[in-house]
Amino acid sequence: MPWPKRLRAFLVGWSDVRVVAEERTLFTGRVAFTDDDAAVDMRDRHGLPVIVDKWGLLQRPFDTRGEGLLGLLADESQRIIDVLEDTCGVRSWISFGTLLGAARSGKAIGHDSDVDLCYLSEKSTPAEMQRELWDIARALRAAGMKLQIRAGCFLTVQVPTPDGAGAGIDVYTTFFFDGNLYETATVRTPVPREALLPLKPIEFEGRMLPGPADPAKILEISYGPNWKVPDPSFQHQPGPEIEQRFDGWFGKLWRQRREWNAFNRTAAKAGPVESGFARDVLPRLPEGVRVLDVGAGTGADAAYFARQGVPAVALDYALPRRRLWPDVEGLTRNEVNLYDVRDVLTRAVLLARHRGPQAVYARGLLESLAPDGREQFWQLVAIALRGGGEIHLESQAWSRPALAERTEALGGRFWPTGPAETRRAAEAIGAEVRAEDGVRAAEAALAATTSVPPATWRMTIHVPPRGGSSA
Repeated sequence: MPWPKRLRAFLVGWSDVRVVAEERTLFTGRVAFTDDDAAVDMRDRHGLPVIVDKWGLLQRPFDTRGEGLLGLLADESQRIIDVLEDTCGVRSWISFGTLLGAARSGKAIGHDSDVDLCYLSEKSTPAEMQRELWDIARALRAAGMKLQIRAGCFLTVQVPTPDGAGAGIDVYTTFFFDGNLYETATVRTPVPREALLPLKPIEFEGRMLPGPADPAKILEISYGPNWKVPDPSFQHQPGPEIEQRFDGWFGKLWRQRREWNAFNRTAAKAGPVESGFARDVLPRLPEGVRVLDVGAGTGADAAYFARQGVPAVALDYALPRRRLWPDVEGLTRNEVNLYDVRDVLTRAVLLARHRGPQAVYARGLLESLAPDGREQFWQLVAIALRGGGEIHLESQAWSRPALAERTEALGGRFWPTGPAETRRAAEAIGAEVRAEDGVRAAEAALAATTSVPPATWRMTIHVPPRGGSSA
């Protein structure tokens, strides 16, 4: 059995390992992962210890963080609860692991790493609930909070902390429907409203925060009848019927964002330079054009265009922090999440307002998007280039066996896609392929039944003005 993928980067040197199953020790001993004569050190860039949580993600546990952090998070949680009630008219409470710690001891669980809040939506459809979440997000931002919307039913408020690492407070949609209580992506089960309402105070880190009317009942739903007893091996395992419902209703806007954030941050620190593709595209750009670099990553190619006197807009959902961003005149940056239809449509309309010619540039983007993300890319292009323009694409075609071997060091997940699919998508928006390169090798790589090296291919596509014809 392989080690968790996010743990592998830390497995340098040796470590004392103990394997326990059902209170029986199956193995104990020292394991050498590499020849380095040093103990494995699992710390992040802030020097804080990290763990792999129940979702397989790296987290900073509370019991290794500085004094005062939990009080800060409890106070910020109350502030969020107040905004939701006073401004948005919805009731909210501590939930999931935060409620579990409060019910057990009045404190946070040491190996937990964030605070969980739920609010009760009385809206009747998923669409109305998503609009409500956006209203909540606007209210929280108006109160001075920074946040990320992870899905149509889930957002994270990002709280600055004294140790510089930050912490998150997750806010989830909860609702009653078809006789069941739904808690974002994990719970769909019959629960009487009286188990939830009216809310009642429960102690958490020396504060009294709102909790459900019957905490034991709510906790049993998520953690089973033995929720009072800590279980290090516990994993949330919602059935596919729950995940499929939530994905269909609300989507997953954060897909692969952690992986690409980490990859782009590391790449930005290395001082990236422009790609050969950017150098090839530059002389083919018309006078006065503005380049829209979709999936810009570190911004290296967009910065190159700007340095050459071509204004560029870098677009991505995982942009590095500004201190790692190139400071170049003529370069702007904007977030766009191609898994969020609302974000795509809003950004596309704003881009389309530009007076002057525009070109879309995307290198290494298509293969890094799931099918629905690629669909939204073409919707973005169709709107942003309603005045016409060129699309310059460079991508890689991967066989499925090669994708299975691909490591996380290369960024987030890749999907199989190639020139034929791209040509069909371009034609669907009324565009025309004008030039292509590497197509035959790319289609062969896609069709391979063994692991073969990925094949790079390029395509130039002409988008006629809306209502016009190809020139």
